[in-house]
Amino acid sequence: MITRIEIDGFKTFREFSADLKPFMAVVGPNATGKSNLFDALKFLSRLAQVDVRQAMQELRGEPEELFRQTPSGHQTKMNFAIEVLLPVRGVDDFGAGFETPAQRLRYEISVEMKEDPHGIFVTHEDCRLIRADDDTILFQTPTKISRSSRKTPFLETEKDSQGRPRVFTIRQDGVAESGTSKRGSPLQLPAAEASRSALSTIATSEFRHLYALKKLIAGPQFLEINPTEARRANDRFEDKRLRSNASNLAASLSEIQRLSATDNRPTGAIADISADLALLIPQVRNVRVLDDSKSREYAFDVQVRDGTSFSSRVISDGTIRLLALLAVIDDPNRQGILCFEEPENGVHEGRIPDLLTLLREATKEQGEDGDYFQVLINTHSPAVMGTLNSDEVLFADMVRSTHVGSEISETRTRMRRIAPSKGLFDDEHHLYPEKIEEILRNKAGGI
Repeated sequence: MITRIEIDGFKTFREFSADLKPFMAVVGPNATGKSNLFDALKFLSRLAQVDVRQAMQELRGEPEELFRQTPSGHQTKMNFAIEVLLPVRGVDDFGAGFETPAQRLRYEISVEMKEDPHGIFVTHEDCRLIRADDDTILFQTPTKISRSSRKTPFLETEKDSQGRPRVFTIRQDGVAESGTSKRGSPLQLPAAEASRSALSTIATSEFRHLYALKKLIAGPQFLEINPTEARRANDRFEDKRLRSNASNLAASLSEIQRLSATDNRPTGAIADISADLALLIPQVRNVRVLDDSKSREYAFDVQVRDGTSFSSRVISDGTIRLLALLAVIDDPNRQGILCFEEPENGVHEGRIPDLLTLLREATKEQGEDGDYFQVLINTHSPAVMGTLNSDEVLFADMVRSTHVGSEISETRTRMRRIAPSKGLFDDEHHLYPEKIEEILRNKAGGI
């Protein structure tokens, strides 16, 4: 899971930082940059997999528009840093198991727009462990965090005499079949005109900490459910991990049932999904996975209290949206990070506390590999805000500020925590719950 993120120069962020827990809600009026935090996570996710240009093209707007806009133009550099809590063990894409002695890592990456040579390049990367004395993690983990005495970075950028990036140095830290450590000569990649991140080149657990980091950064699910697509039957060869638009919902439900079914519980975790959907929509009694052997397709329907079944083609958008969400949080094999905007859509206001309880509870169980499932939501709903615990809230607004020694003012996204007690906080970092509710109900921004 991600425990801290720092952003500078991306969209509306300037010198931004936020500490995160397993369940966090970004609350605030529209047009305050709530979605930009998810866009930053999505950009980092793609930078860990593809080149910079492709990563930018998959976000909204032109690549140049992703750099922070100021009254004098736009910045030419964006910096990111994340601090993570890695699972204690994992398996790479070739079936090799590995352990991660250092669970706490900090990863930094900078992307810069240059004129000579013209293009957008990765100009800085660094990954090193976080020592216990320097750790600022917000929450208590149920088990002791595994740490290492390693002194050298897993990844660093070496510069030339003029301060320009020369090479990315990647240090091997895997374990050989004999059980001895693999620590050969460092791998060096040219950094002068790097069109992709060094992290994106990691493919095996020979670089076990970087591999685990890449998997974590690349893995978030950004649910942007398209009910029309989610209603469709799926071919048996369809991907089983739920897509962002939920177009493979039927296949995902079928896989959940296949992997979790037992003799005593033939529908497996689908029974949990049915129960939770009924909690949110009381008319619902049951969700059924349909396996059509003739057409070789998966489908699903929903039964209501009187026994009537409704196919996915006629189920309401709100029901489809909730079913797709439950397919993620009730999956016994859930892992990684879920980012979901406005979870209250399609839910009766009286059932919002139940929905948030389900989201919160999904993050409390630690996986067998020591991993956490993390849920990040954003909302402008006063009803959601009224249900959240104070330590689960980041309140987003836009603030206008002036640089020291300058008369030019500019706006930036700010995210603040709820004040632990009156009189013991500063306006830049904290505010009161009643102030949040007032702003949300008035739909005021805060500029």
